[in-house]
Amino acid sequence: MIVFKRFSPNLTSGFWAVVMIISWLAFAPTQAGGLASYIIVIGNSMEPNFHIGDLVIVHEETEYKVGDAVVYDNLELNNFVFHRIIEQELGRFTLQGDNNSWTDTYQPSKDEVLGKFWVYIPKGGNAIQKIRNPFVMAAIAGILGAILATGFFTNKSKGEKRMNNNWLSSFKQKMREWFAKTDGSEPFKSSSSRENLLEGLLFTLGLVTFASLVLGIISFSRPVTRTVKDEISYDQLGIFAYSASAPQGVYDANAVKSGDPIFPNLTCAADVTFQYTLISQQAKNITGTYQMTATISEPSSGWQRTVDLQDGATFSGNAVGTNAQLNLCSMEKLTQSMEANTDFHPGSYVLTISPNIRVNGEVSGRALDSTFTPELTFIYDRIHFYLLNNEDQGNPLSVTETGILSEQRTESNTMLLLGAEMAILTLRMIAVFGLLLSLGGLLYIGVNFQNMSDRDPVRFIRTRYGSMLIDIQHADTIDSSTPIDVSSIDDLGKLAERFNAMILHAEFGHSHAYYVQGEGTTYRFVMSSKETVSAVPENEAEISAGES
Repeated sequence: MIVFKRFSPNLTSGFWAVVMIISWLAFAPTQAGGLASYIIVIGNSMEPNFHIGDLVIVHEETEYKVGDAVVYDNLELNNFVFHRIIEQELGRFTLQGDNNSWTDTYQPSKDEVLGKFWVYIPKGGNAIQKIRNPFVMAAIAGILGAILATGFFTNKSKGEKRMNNNWLSSFKQKMREWFAKTDGSEPFKSSSSRENLLEGLLFTLGLVTFASLVLGIISFSRPVTRTVKDEISYDQLGIFAYSASAPQGVYDANAVKSGDPIFPNLTCAADVTFQYTLISQQAKNITGTYQMTATISEPSSGWQRTVDLQDGATFSGNAVGTNAQLNLCSMEKLTQSMEANTDFHPGSYVLTISPNIRVNGEVSGRALDSTFTPELTFIYDRIHFYLLNNEDQGNPLSVTETGILSEQRTESNTMLLLGAEMAILTLRMIAVFGLLLSLGGLLYIGVNFQNMSDRDPVRFIRTRYGSMLIDIQHADTIDSSTPIDVSSIDDLGKLAERFNAMILHAEFGHSHAYYVQGEGTTYRFVMSSKETVSAVPENEAEISAGES
């Protein structure tokens, strides 16, 4: 159909413009306004899927979930790390390399994640490293310069600039025509203002059509909603203290205080206190139970004995305090009994005191059912009990544990588009609306084009080939004595494209002649204003074309 042939260049230009924009957004680095980050793999932690020297391209996402392979900024290593998310908690990610048996010590937040794995190029990183070599870069620059210079001198030797049919030239041409101002003062005109407007409109509709199509494919391939974790945290704080009486001269005071070693030869009884606090701004109906116990054990053999220091009790509210008496001499007798019956004589034992808290209630409207079993640990070396002080755990007398109440909730799925976070449902609506609008516009123009070709073929030809058409005043400017007649304007248009030539138009009376010159031959199509092909007087030099 003639009309769709007319649309073809504009739709093609729109298609390639969309491809250019999408390619730029997909592959341009974030520093240049794109969405991509490029990482070269330098370790084997992600084998067997990724190897040293591979080039990994990641894209920033609005959300990341367990199972995603991501690149993040590890502040401990001061470098970027490419690993897989294995757990998410309180806005922090736990990651692990596919080839590692341990997890990363650094837990990044969402803001520290550069992006999710999108595509990778095997050994692409090695190629980039080679290109960075100064000698290689100099050679590439020299080759490119030689190509550009060759092209320049080749075009110059031809004496004229040939028409370029690629998409970039078409894009520039459409934009020039869209903003062109035609005042009729020039003797040779390529198109009228109305034709420029139509060309720009066709190009815009083609651009919107393919942009809407691509956006529709992307948005309809993603779910409208997503399931995310909604986490609420709370803290449980436990503070231990112990004391015992002691003879004068051993300690600074006549008592053992928290942190001091305890010698069973000096005193057997020690008072242990524990203060529990649930820290949450929206905690309600809090109740719980507690029971202080003491456990003496030998870690290497696994032997242990547990003794209840008090009966179980209940409490209500966010805090509770309790105290119990610990008989160190009875703990010592348990170890002596074990050694006497087993003939096993270890060098030391571990004494652990725990309040065994269980708490129930509500936090921010969510059911709370949690346990809290902090431990106060002593080492017994047959002479004294001294507090185990682990530098990694901080103060052994104060223990804080963070709890999490997690629920799954559904929210609108989103994606990043031109740096903005947009809902998938909104993008679907934009894609459908844009596609319907552009296709409706193209259909409307196509119907009008077809009607124009039937009613006013001269105007149709001008509209269709406006960007290739040049009006001439006299036919004798055409250097040909015997032009070759073609059967249709379509054939003449194909010849113009083949020779990268313009179509020359001359008007005489009620007839219109169109010429294309190429390779020393002139081709002609003649048409009357009533769509009848008429003969052109043989002496074309005497014919003057009227103003069109």
